[in-house]
Amino acid sequence: MDTSDVIQIIATFITGITAIISVIIAVKSLKITQKSIEDANKPVVVCYLDIVDVGFYKRYFIIKNFGRTPAKIMSMSFQNLQSKIGRNNLESLNNTIIAPNQKFVVLLDDDYTNKDNFSVTICYEDLNGNHFKELFSLNPSFSKDISYAKRRSTAKSEELNDLTNMHHSVAKKNL
Repeated sequence: MDTSDVIQIIATFITGITAIISVIIAVKSLKITQKSIEDANKPVVVCYLDIVDVGFYKRYFIIKNFGRTPAKIMSMSFQNLQSKIGRNNLESLNNTIIAPNQKFVVLLDDDYTNKDNFSVTICYEDLNGNHFKELFSLNPSFSKDISYAKRRSTAKSEELNDLTNMHHSVAKKNL
């Protein structure tokens, strides 16, 4: 065997190993890219509490899809809940599609006085049948220290004062 034959065999061997490594890297890269695309385009259904300021505060329980694709709510359960949210703890939302940026808003009763957190477990699936289960711990007393102030000017009519306060509430929401 000549030196040139040995060099040719070594070069072929190195080329083969390089090709195999390149294929392995390409396959891993494709899998990572696919996972990134799936993660970026999955539904993200979240349960939270919020308040609305319209001359007084009202607390709301909200379910919102922050994701980029629809989700089908399979089930929802509440733990340590003093009274029902909505009617029948929103059982009617089971098997309901929630679109991206869609939300369900339910008034939290004024007589809800439980100071303890309650938990919501929500199970949902994407359009590909992938299942997700999320647990949220919510504090119903989150707004108890927030004060509300109405501004009244005697130089303005009652209606104009109300419009000024409503405009302020809307502007404050966009902060």
